[in-house]
Amino acid sequence: METTELDLEISKNQIAFDFDAMEESVEEESSTLSLVSAKNLDWIKDEVLFVVIKAKNEFIENLAEFLLMGKTALEWVMLAGNHCQTMVIDEDQNLLARLKNIQTDKKIIAVFYSDTPLLDKALFNEILNYFSSKGFNALKLLRGAIFRVDYLKAISEFVQAPNSKFNVVALEKIDNAKKLVRANQILKEKILAFHRKNGVVLLEDNIYIDADVEIESGAIIYGNNSIEGQTIISKGAILKSGNIIKDSIIGKNAVIECAYIDKSKISDGKYILPFERIVNQSI
Repeated sequence: METTELDLEISKNQIAFDFDAMEESVEEESSTLSLVSAKNLDWIKDEVLFVVIKAKNEFIENLAEFLLMGKTALEWVMLAGNHCQTMVIDEDQNLLARLKNIQTDKKIIAVFYSDTPLLDKALFNEILNYFSSKGFNALKLLRGAIFRVDYLKAISEFVQAPNSKFNVVALEKIDNAKKLVRANQILKEKILAFHRKNGVVLLEDNIYIDADVEIESGAIIYGNNSIEGQTIISKGAILKSGNIIKDSIIGKNAVIECAYIDKSKISDGKYILPFERIVNQSI
């Protein structure tokens, strides 16, 4: 088999994986996904400053940078409000004073924490829509808060009890192993559901797919596959069991079986034999 060296670079975050097409909500102690009708929430991107606090965590020292299904916990949280102006700040003992000193022309500040990676855009929008529809000046959440900026500037303390309407798994702080495992499993199920909805044939559940993997409709993936990083799987490709594929492009109708492929490009219609190791090559 002829191979040539390939300097293959798939740019970081070239695939902006999001759940916009699947307005999902995660219920207490359940990973069941439910679809909800779309709403006109364009005002949120114009009026809301999304502040993410890089939280200190006793369970894992740098949880914000801990990888869950290919993205850090911080990146998952930031996806929830990536349609808004965004700011990341470190956790501070006097958080209220820090927030009051933020200079912004936005009307609302939405504050969330990096240790709640199950926060998604559907829940983010639901919370902001609820806040606006009720005419609140402030809304404390299980983990986070929403403020009208003019109200925030005027207060000296904030002692409101958390609103029970949003005491859901997605707003729980990850502070133990059980919650971390549950978060990873829920994110895995979301990713698999996303690809199934888009016409990818996933023949078993024991498939690992990172969040930034792009898979075209009509691809077929058997169990015991790990697809990582900035990978593209093209239409008609068949991934038989036992593959590890990282940061690579798999062409249309290619067949890959029990191979290791890293930073490589497999051309349309190619058959890769079992136990092949292909690194930084175009075949």
